Amino acid sequence: MSFLKTQFVIAALVVGFTTSASAKVYLNSACTMKAKSQSIEGNGSKDEKFPLASISKLVTSLWAIETLGPKYRFTTKIHLTKKADGLFDMHIEGGKDPIFGRSVGYFVLAQMAMRELNIKQVDTLTFDENFLMEWNVEEPTAIAGDTKYYPDLAAQTAHVKHELENGFITPIADNSYKYVRAMAKSVEVLLPESKPNIKFNKVEFLPKQEFKQDTQTVSFTYRSAPLHKIIKNMNNKSNNYIADHLYWNLGDTPAFNEFLQKNLKMDNRDLQFNLGSGNNADYISKKKYDYNEGTCSAMIKVLICLNEVLATQGLALTDVMAVAGTDTESTVAKYGGAMEGAMVGKTGTVDKAKTLAGTISTGNGTIYFVILMHKDSSGENGSAANAIKNRIRALFTINNGSKKINYSEFSPLPFDKGSALVLEYGPKLGMY
Repeated sequence: MSFLKTQFVIAALVVGFTTSASAKVYLNSACTMKAKSQSIEGNGSKDEKFPLASISKLVTSLWAIETLGPKYRFTTKIHLTKKADGLFDMHIEGGKDPIFGRSVGYFVLAQMAMRELNIKQVDTLTFDENFLMEWNVEEPTAIAGDTKYYPDLAAQTAHVKHELENGFITPIADNSYKYVRAMAKSVEVLLPESKPNIKFNKVEFLPKQEFKQDTQTVSFTYRSAPLHKIIKNMNNKSNNYIADHLYWNLGDTPAFNEFLQKNLKMDNRDLQFNLGSGNNADYISKKKYDYNEGTCSAMIKVLICLNEVLATQGLALTDVMAVAGTDTESTVAKYGGAMEGAMVGKTGTVDKAKTLAGTISTGNGTIYFVILMHKDSSGENGSAANAIKNRIRALFTINNGSKKINYSEFSPLPFDKGSALVLEYGPKLGMY
């Protein structure tokens, strides 16, 4: 029996109930490809478009990595201008860091406090048009919710001002600072034991071109963790905010369609995107757009291309995607059995779809896979997820079982040792 026929027979036995026209959960499309093969095998709809949900983030990952490079770091400059002993003005020159929130904010404040500035109070905190902030970027409201959309610069700056006033400049909670200090220690960056206690007066927007350094200005550069770690963080938890801002920062849908044609030799018959996350936020619905859609075949090609691009930098899919049953803070943390330690995957869930894409390591080698399920509502999430898992188990069964990947879990933090503030302008300063 051929590989495809065997796959079909086993999958039909496992999830045959889903093929009924009246079923609430059924298969839209599924396809596979053996590593180093040129043939994508699947059902008759493998070249038809269906909702992708959050496996869209794999396409966004590829776009960002191909455009910026996997080791790219977002830079944010902190300018401090002395007004009197202990009193400064502070200006943040942004670099569109998509994961600048509570953890990074406390890290920056603690790093500032360590310098011999004797900074006790900031009179005016200003920020420019390239500075993004979502204080709760690593929490459920940003991870799974609708990413706030800025129709114009005024809306963006109003939101950032709100986040600064209600997060960054408020007194630091003891537990939050202990958590960030422990994170920093894990990447060999020491922060002061006592939390920073810098008081702030007011927050204002100041365009980049209007900020001027003077002889009293001291400027530092903060660099985010490398892009591949930010993407690993994004894919582990399926963070909508990070994905959507990467998508917008790279040029939104017009630029995405250009990337699609030039780099992937595809068009909207293969992949049709509106957001980087795969979510369908209210502002997208009002434009009469729907969820991102794509074909099973196109997503296999994206996975292969992503793997190849990473390999050129000595990286692998495990550096940007979660390993089932091993990455404990991921959406595939509880995928056990044959999948545990042998599947690299990205899940997706929206109203009308449950999806999974990635690779499995088997006795017959590595196999790329994409599964796109239909469901009618969130009430069918469990049934759809079980149907997907059964298809993966069947793939292992007909490919001589599972073979563990050589991988150890790591926590993809928003900063690392290379993030410590670097003096770029002004007199040399020691540490406290």
